[in-house]
Amino acid sequence: MKNKHILLVVQNNSFPTDKRVYKEAASLRDAGYRVSVISPKSERDPLSKELCDEMKVHRYSHFEATGGLAGFILEYANAVIQIFFISLGIFIRKPFKSIHVANPPDFFWPMALFYKLFGVKFIFDQHDIAPEMYRINEGKDKNFIYKVLLWCEKLTVKCSSAIITTNRSIKDRLETMWGIGSRPCAIVYNGPNESFLPKKNEQLVKKYAGKKIILYIGEMAVVDSIDVIIDVAEDLIQKKGRTDCHFILVGDGPERKRLEKLSKDKGLSKFVEFTGFVSHDQVMEYLYVATIGVAPDRKNGLNEFLTLIKTLEYLKAQIPFVAFDLQETKNIANDSALYAKDFDEYVHHVEWLLNHPDKATEMGKKGEQRMMQDFLWKSQADKMIALYKQILS
Repeated sequence: MKNKHILLVVQNNSFPTDKRVYKEAASLRDAGYRVSVISPKSERDPLSKELCDEMKVHRYSHFEATGGLAGFILEYANAVIQIFFISLGIFIRKPFKSIHVANPPDFFWPMALFYKLFGVKFIFDQHDIAPEMYRINEGKDKNFIYKVLLWCEKLTVKCSSAIITTNRSIKDRLETMWGIGSRPCAIVYNGPNESFLPKKNEQLVKKYAGKKIILYIGEMAVVDSIDVIIDVAEDLIQKKGRTDCHFILVGDGPERKRLEKLSKDKGLSKFVEFTGFVSHDQVMEYLYVATIGVAPDRKNGLNEFLTLIKTLEYLKAQIPFVAFDLQETKNIANDSALYAKDFDEYVHHVEWLLNHPDKATEMGKKGEQRMMQDFLWKSQADKMIALYKQILS
């Protein structure tokens, strides 16, 4: 299949930093496809061109707007135009059979129409729901930009040759709103690899000896509701005197600086630690010292539809966790987590897990069993490869 060239496009994260897109690209490579990738540059991935694990990566300079309609148009027009001309250069040198686009955004349907003239298949890989992400992150109601995003989502679905979603809730939403029709569609959960295991780091073990570690892994944007963790820390440490607790927040994002200041203002800096972005190996090292995990994402019209990557990683690492009552989280974790309807119940669940280590261990083992049976990346990648074989046969 080396003559079958695949182009993957990701706009909202750099490659290979985007874990899901990297796993997809690597799985396609391992299945015998020739893989090229287009992504923005970042501090972690600054090169314009790079051969990454036998995959050709092409990066463009990303312009990030500060807000407003004009900034929104400039940011995404810059990205879409650059991505199109880079893809055209790739196509002229080595024609590809398929474009696999990870969202958000959903602005690549014109590319789909253009390349369909040359028999190229267009795969829409919906990671997030772009209109709802905009509404929540920007604090906007259903304004003009929101309606444009809905329209683009619809056109992306209609122009696609096949669709990949990260869970059944997202697939059902697409079917209800726009109609998938006879298009091939695969549900590909973003499960970790089998090799994703807690990894002992003697320095961390020594550093946190005698502490009960409450761990968060993931992005830090408005939609992630990280304020909940700060409020939990304040309740447990300052109101209930649980100075044996230590909160570690692993990850980065636009909210991080504000959250660090909020933690400091509340007098929690000694008990709440922000690591920033860390490597995959370091994530596994923090999982090793974790007592429990937290998923603070609240119901907001978006999170109900999402399978949160952190919850999959907690399950694989045998870390019991507390989450709000989100349907997709419950679908994945089942009885390997505790679910809260409000903040008070959330705090209660966190403290209950800390006070019942035997029950917590039992829940963690159940979580790993669910992952091994149903959600490991290998089984998910097989579904993606089957979809490719179907549309490219």
